[in-house]
Amino acid sequence: MTRPLAIAALLAALCASAAEGQIRRPRSDAYLFASNTDDVRALWVNPAGLAIVRETSVMAEFVLDNPPQESLRWSQWTLAFNSRGFSAGFQQDRLPSGENIETIRVGGAVGFRGGALGGSISIYAQEENDRGGDIGVMYRLISPLTVAALLKNIGRPLLGDSVAALTGGLGLSWLAVPNHLQISVEAEFTEKLENTTRQSLFRAGLVLATGGKLPFGLVTTLDLASNMRVDAWHLGISVGGNDRVILLGTAEQVQGSGRVSQMSLSGVASRRPPGRRP
Repeated sequence: MTRPLAIAALLAALCASAAEGQIRRPRSDAYLFASNTDDVRALWVNPAGLAIVRETSVMAEFVLDNPPQESLRWSQWTLAFNSRGFSAGFQQDRLPSGENIETIRVGGAVGFRGGALGGSISIYAQEENDRGGDIGVMYRLISPLTVAALLKNIGRPLLGDSVAALTGGLGLSWLAVPNHLQISVEAEFTEKLENTTRQSLFRAGLVLATGGKLPFGLVTTLDLASNMRVDAWHLGISVGGNDRVILLGTAEQVQGSGRVSQMSLSGVASRRPPGRRP
């Protein structure tokens, strides 16, 4: 089967699923955007990014939760690889109830002039297995501007006792200074399910990086509610270029005061042509 036919089969399988569930947000999705992810992490953010650059990469990610009036606890870990547009990964989440949910995700993407189209299928191993997926597209309008569109939770997978609503997203990234500064914005719109309300989420962030043989970077993202209230602030540092480590913390409002609710350590190693990403 040729790669375009394989992608078409993947997308068809996604649309055929019709289950019910709430998907725990992958940690990469906290500081990356659908329009600026072009390595293995695109498997968890926007699968179209797997084919934007001809590259091979691997990743590992570990997350700690800091619940109010409780001690730190492990909540998520992730492993994945990408090889020129084909990717597979594994993620394990530990829910507050103590239940573990294991996710196997397989994705693929094909490039076209100026952009890429991709999809992914996720299989959730729990008491009652379920599946769902994402479809995304990325397109470079002009050299410094990239736009993206994403449809998540196709099939509405059931995780635990929660249903994941179908979610659409639009994003824009501006590479203001090649290798040094990138600014991204994104909007997500979630469908209304029974006993829930329709939700909108807006995000804005930037990456600021130094040059040299061992670049240092600042990563920051704001999650905004539909009324523009700040729901969460993600702030981190990255060390390295194509091979990099990212240390990230998340602050949220809890009972009227801000506190650090999550911390994570991520590592990515990528083999790619020389580029201009920060």
